[in-house]
Amino acid sequence: MSKIGRNEICPCGSGLKYKRCCMEKEQAETRQQSAANNAGKTTLSTEEMAKWISKLQWKREADREAASMLVKQMEGEYDPSIIVRAVWVWHCYADETTLSASVKLESFCAAVEFLMSEAHDLQNTQKSIAAKYGISPTTLSKRNKELTAFFEERAANAEETDKRLPVMA
Repeated sequence: MSKIGRNEICPCGSGLKYKRCCMEKEQAETRQQSAANNAGKTTLSTEEMAKWISKLQWKREADREAASMLVKQMEGEYDPSIIVRAVWVWHCYADETTLSASVKLESFCAAVEFLMSEAHDLQNTQKSIAAKYGISPTTLSKRNKELTAFFEERAANAEETDKRLPVMA
Protein backbone atom coordinates (compact mmCIF):
# COMPACT_ATOMS: atom_id res chain seq x y z
CA MET A 1 0.00 0.00 0.00
CA SER A 2 1.43 3.36 -0.98
CA LYS A 3 1.33 6.41 1.24
CA ILE A 4 -1.35 8.94 0.36
CA GLY A 5 0.05 12.41 -0.20
CA ARG A 6 -1.67 15.07 1.90
CA ASN A 7 -2.47 17.14 -1.20
CA GLU A 8 -3.82 14.23 -3.24
CA ILE A 9 -7.53 13.65 -3.72
CA CYS A 10 -8.92 11.66 -0.79
CA PRO A 11 -9.49 7.98 -1.66
CA CYS A 12 -12.90 8.04 0.06
CA GLY A 13 -14.36 9.69 -3.04
CA SER A 14 -15.36 13.01 -1.48
CA GLY A 15 -13.38 14.99 -4.06
CA LEU A 16 -11.55 16.88 -1.31
CA LYS A 17 -7.84 16.84 -0.69
CA TYR A 18 -6.79 14.10 1.72
CA LYS A 19 -5.58 16.69 4.30
CA ARG A 20 -9.05 18.31 4.33
CA CYS A 21 -10.97 15.04 4.52
CA CYS A 22 -9.84 11.77 6.11
CA MET A 23 -6.23 12.45 7.15
CA GLU A 24 -6.98 13.56 10.75
CA LYS A 25 -9.33 10.61 11.31
CA GLU A 26 -6.74 8.13 10.02
CA GLN A 27 -4.02 9.69 12.17
CA ALA A 28 -6.21 9.33 15.26
CA GLU A 29 -6.90 5.68 14.35
CA THR A 30 -3.17 5.05 13.86
CA ARG A 31 -2.39 6.54 17.29
CA GLN A 32 -5.12 4.46 18.93
CA GLN A 33 -3.90 1.30 17.21
CA SER A 34 -0.32 2.04 18.25
CA ALA A 35 -1.42 2.55 21.85
CA ALA A 36 -3.39 -0.72 21.76
CA ASN A 37 -0.42 -2.60 20.26
CA ASN A 38 1.87 -1.26 22.97
CA ALA A 39 -0.48 -2.01 25.85
CA GLY A 40 1.15 -4.42 28.24
CA LYS A 41 4.62 -4.09 26.72
CA THR A 42 7.51 -3.17 28.92
CA THR A 43 8.32 0.44 28.18
CA LEU A 44 10.37 3.19 29.68
CA SER A 45 8.43 5.26 32.15
CA THR A 46 8.58 9.04 32.17
CA GLU A 47 10.70 8.84 35.32
CA GLU A 48 13.18 6.47 33.65
CA MET A 49 13.46 8.80 30.65
CA ALA A 50 13.98 11.75 33.00
CA LYS A 51 16.84 9.89 34.73
CA TRP A 52 18.39 9.03 31.37
CA ILE A 53 18.15 12.65 30.21
CA SER A 54 19.76 13.86 33.44
CA LYS A 55 22.70 11.47 32.95
CA LEU A 56 23.45 12.70 29.42
CA GLN A 57 26.09 15.40 29.04
CA TRP A 58 24.51 18.66 27.83
CA LYS A 59 26.25 21.85 26.74
CA ARG A 60 23.49 23.99 28.23
CA GLU A 61 20.84 23.40 30.86
CA ALA A 62 18.25 24.75 28.39
CA ASP A 63 19.06 21.84 26.04
CA ARG A 64 18.32 19.35 28.85
CA GLU A 65 15.04 21.16 29.54
CA ALA A 66 14.14 20.93 25.85
CA ALA A 67 14.72 17.16 25.98
CA SER A 68 12.34 16.93 28.95
CA MET A 69 9.83 19.04 27.02
CA LEU A 70 10.02 16.56 24.13
CA VAL A 71 9.22 13.66 26.45
CA LYS A 72 6.31 15.52 28.01
CA GLN A 73 4.84 16.61 24.67
CA MET A 74 5.28 13.26 22.91
CA GLU A 75 4.20 11.04 25.80
CA GLY A 76 0.98 9.17 25.12
CA GLU A 77 1.03 9.89 21.38
CA TYR A 78 4.20 8.01 20.45
CA ASP A 79 5.77 4.71 21.29
CA PRO A 80 8.41 5.24 24.01
CA SER A 81 11.12 3.94 21.66
CA ILE A 82 10.31 6.81 19.27
CA ILE A 83 10.51 9.29 22.15
CA VAL A 84 13.94 7.94 23.10
CA ARG A 85 15.07 8.39 19.48
CA ALA A 86 13.70 11.94 19.48
CA VAL A 87 15.68 12.79 22.62
CA TRP A 88 18.80 11.26 21.11
CA VAL A 89 18.34 13.25 17.88
CA TRP A 90 17.98 16.42 19.93
CA HIS A 91 21.03 15.53 22.04
CA CYS A 92 23.21 15.00 18.96
CA TYR A 93 22.06 18.24 17.36
CA ALA A 94 22.38 20.33 20.53
CA ASP A 95 25.79 18.83 21.31
CA GLU A 96 27.29 19.43 17.87
CA THR A 97 25.90 22.87 17.07
CA THR A 98 25.93 26.29 18.65
CA LEU A 99 22.39 27.38 19.31
CA SER A 100 21.46 31.01 19.71
CA ALA A 101 20.01 31.80 23.12
CA SER A 102 17.32 33.88 21.41
CA VAL A 103 15.82 30.93 19.52
CA LYS A 104 12.78 29.34 21.14
CA LEU A 105 13.65 25.77 21.99
CA GLU A 106 10.01 24.86 21.38
CA SER A 107 10.70 25.35 17.68
CA PHE A 108 13.46 22.73 17.74
CA CYS A 109 11.35 20.35 19.83
CA ALA A 110 8.54 20.67 17.30
CA ALA A 111 10.97 20.03 14.45
CA VAL A 112 12.39 16.94 16.16
CA GLU A 113 8.87 15.61 16.77
CA PHE A 114 7.99 16.26 13.13
CA LEU A 115 11.14 14.41 11.99
CA MET A 116 10.19 11.42 14.14
CA SER A 117 6.63 11.53 12.84
CA GLU A 118 7.86 11.48 9.25
CA ALA A 119 10.50 8.83 9.92
CA HIS A 120 7.86 6.52 11.40
CA ASP A 121 5.23 7.37 8.77
CA LEU A 122 2.75 8.76 11.32
CA GLN A 123 1.50 11.53 9.00
CA ASN A 124 1.20 14.28 11.62
CA THR A 125 1.02 17.69 10.01
CA GLN A 126 3.42 20.54 10.59
CA LYS A 127 0.42 22.67 11.48
CA SER A 128 -0.79 20.35 14.25
CA ILE A 129 2.67 19.89 15.74
CA ALA A 130 3.42 23.63 15.54
CA ALA A 131 0.17 24.40 17.37
CA LYS A 132 1.07 21.89 20.08
CA TYR A 133 4.33 23.79 20.78
CA GLY A 134 2.86 27.27 20.33
CA ILE A 135 4.89 28.18 17.25
CA SER A 136 4.04 28.88 13.62
CA PRO A 137 4.20 26.16 10.95
CA THR A 138 6.69 28.39 9.09
CA THR A 139 9.04 28.35 12.09
CA LEU A 140 8.69 24.59 12.39
CA SER A 141 9.49 24.23 8.69
CA LYS A 142 12.61 26.39 9.07
CA ARG A 143 13.90 24.37 12.03
CA ASN A 144 13.04 21.12 10.26
CA LYS A 145 15.20 22.19 7.30
CA GLU A 146 18.08 23.02 9.68
CA LEU A 147 17.84 19.64 11.40
CA THR A 148 17.55 17.77 8.10
CA ALA A 149 20.58 19.57 6.63
CA PHE A 150 22.58 18.86 9.81
CA PHE A 151 21.85 15.13 9.74
CA GLU A 152 22.36 14.84 5.98
CA GLU A 153 25.80 16.43 6.39
CA ARG A 154 26.53 14.19 9.35
CA ALA A 155 25.56 11.10 7.32
CA ALA A 156 27.70 12.22 4.37
CA ASN A 157 30.68 12.69 6.69
CA ALA A 158 30.11 9.25 8.18
CA GLU A 159 30.07 7.69 4.70
CA GLU A 160 33.37 9.43 3.85
CA THR A 161 34.88 8.20 7.11
CA ASP A 162 33.63 4.68 6.41
CA LYS A 163 35.30 4.68 2.97
CA ARG A 164 38.68 5.47 4.56
CA LEU A 165 38.49 2.67 7.10
CA PRO A 166 40.32 -0.53 6.21
CA VAL A 167 38.21 -3.58 5.59
CA MET A 168 38.79 -6.28 8.17
CA ALA A 169 38.76 -9.81 6.76
